[in-house]
Amino acid sequence: MIAENKIEIWSLEELCYYLYENAYRITEDFFSQELAEYLREELDLGTVADKLMALKKNEADFLEYILAVCQVANYYGQEELLRLVQGLQAFAVLSRPERLKQLADSRIKEHLYAQAVREYEAILALKYKEGYDRSFEGKIYHNMGIAYAKMLLYREAEECFKHAQELLEEPEIRKNLLLLYYLAGNTRQYEDTAALFSEEERQELLEEWEAVRKTAKVENGRNEAVIEKWKQEYRAEMS
Repeated sequence: MIAENKIEIWSLEELCYYLYENAYRITEDFFSQELAEYLREELDLGTVADKLMALKKNEADFLEYILAVCQVANYYGQEELLRLVQGLQAFAVLSRPERLKQLADSRIKEHLYAQAVREYEAILALKYKEGYDRSFEGKIYHNMGIAYAKMLLYREAEECFKHAQELLEEPEIRKNLLLLYYLAGNTRQYEDTAALFSEEERQELLEEWEAVRKTAKVENGRNEAVIEKWKQEYRAEMS
């Protein structure tokens, strides 16, 4: 058994599956001496362990490690491995901030919103060291705003969306701000922002939002308690 981010892996097939599904998060550090010993002693895969250690000695990139395991496991077909290779090759040419953004974006898809916020903040801290442009910075703030909004932290989300709006000219940001004011019950801000949309656009957005809201309705009298619970969970995860 090996553990990576609290995920237990008990077989070569499970390791292959984990690597395939999480390939964009894996770094060379994952393929440690401990992993090699596990493969050798627990799974009787000395050949694979030797291959990984040889790759490590030659300072191979993460793609070679992943393929070495997946090819031996014979868990995925050639077409699936080809798609993986193509995706990882495209990922490998990205700048460090771009790679980190893709990883942070994946946290939102997995509903790990506080973790996404932490990773977006880490990218923003690299601004002067890495020298990325205004457009990229705007996208970071926009997506961080989405993460905050998902946790019902509307004030933090508003600040992020406003930063994004200063850096980007994207209609989607204005739409997200309008939705934010609508959900938070900020009438004045909602009306000011809504004035920038046509009546038809406002009506379409309201219908869309009401449909979503009905499917996520919380029992009367419990809204504040639920929101406070989510906020406490967020703060605990951020601490």
